[in-house]
Amino acid sequence: MFQRILLCTDGSPAANGATDYAIWFARQLRARIDVLYVTDIRLLEGPLLADISGALGAQPYAALLPQLKQLQRDKAEAILAAAKRRCEDARVSCETAHETGTLVQAMLQYEKRADLVVLGEHGEHAQWSAGMLGSSVERMVRASIKPSLVTPEKFRPIEHLLIAYDGSVESHKALHVGIDLAVALKAAVTIVTVCPRENETEASNALNEARQQALDHKLKTGAELVCGHPETEILTQCEKAGADLIVMGAYGHTRIRELIIGSTTSHVLRKATVPVLLVRS
Repeated sequence: MFQRILLCTDGSPAANGATDYAIWFARQLRARIDVLYVTDIRLLEGPLLADISGALGAQPYAALLPQLKQLQRDKAEAILAAAKRRCEDARVSCETAHETGTLVQAMLQYEKRADLVVLGEHGEHAQWSAGMLGSSVERMVRASIKPSLVTPEKFRPIEHLLIAYDGSVESHKALHVGIDLAVALKAAVTIVTVCPRENETEASNALNEARQQALDHKLKTGAELVCGHPETEILTQCEKAGADLIVMGAYGHTRIRELIIGSTTSHVLRKATVPVLLVRS
């Protein structure tokens, strides 16, 4: 299961929620946490600072830049120290790291030794970017090759998992991870399959096979077959079941559709009020 957790933080309220979940998972699974804060290089080299240098002139800007860098270092140190204290208070082993670069590249480097990446669903600038395709969180989960847990701001313990299953390679992997996690957490499971009405018989057979796998692990298991749109039905069934976590495959194969209007995964990420665990095939 997950023995090393990478927690990406920016000190925002959503990141504090992610810290709650990372610590809870670490305690339940006896895992350790690596906490990563990334100073976006664009804050030091981007258009805003180019404008400042143009307005102030080269020499005043050259004197200002070290102060800006120190400010970012101080901010990172404070955020990481707070996260480390919370881990220590919870008796969870923790290491911290500060990188200056791009969010995605830093995450990809640090996730190499992690089993799970934990991210808050919105960053510190959420009031300006919430709901936009291409947000930092969405870019990071698209790039990640590890299971990614995207968390809401408010924490609640996980006692019931909803696993989205459609028979695809991605959902097979999500099913296996979800079952293993439910066993580790001693949680109940609801498996949901959403399909077009003309595929109902085939989908029902696949769902029954998935349900049997969960039952074989002695899990309290429910199964729901729904005809409709996956992006809305997954959320509806989550609320109906009272699930505390959605487990699903990360992004489908219709890549052009994802880039233009957003995939089922993107929709669920934006609208879910519970954590979403995205699993790669």
